[in-house]
Amino acid sequence: MRFGDTDAAGIVFYPTFYVWFDVGTTGLLRAAVGELLEPDGTMRWPVPIVDSGARFSAPLYFDDLITIRSTVTAIGRTSFRVEHVVSRGETEVARGFEARVLIRHDGGRLAPAALPQELRDALADGAASSEEELA
Repeated sequence: MRFGDTDAAGIVFYPTFYVWFDVGTTGLLRAAVGELLEPDGTMRWPVPIVDSGARFSAPLYFDDLITIRSTVTAIGRTSFRVEHVVSRGETEVARGFEARVLIRHDGGRLAPAALPQELRDALADGAASSEEELA
């Protein structure tokens, strides 16, 4: 845990958890589908967040070692849901989720796109879970 992640009381500031959720989802996607960028540098699977939430059950402090477990729990036609559990040792300190939608450009606007079978299959199998450790 970095000192800059904490508030004046030395407790991890809640928006930091959302950064960690994104780290968990990125690790999960990389484990499931491999490269996340196309050769030209564009995102292979642009999946912005359309909904998120979290529940906090214990504080974290500077220099705590944490584990983030991220798992795909639902797959829709254009979207998927990832649930995250943040733990310090055996203690669960937070639980959160992200709903993400695959997008495409449609006449200058963003529109949902159907998840390709390759991505659906990768998210549905055992690779659709990851565990990241952060200090």
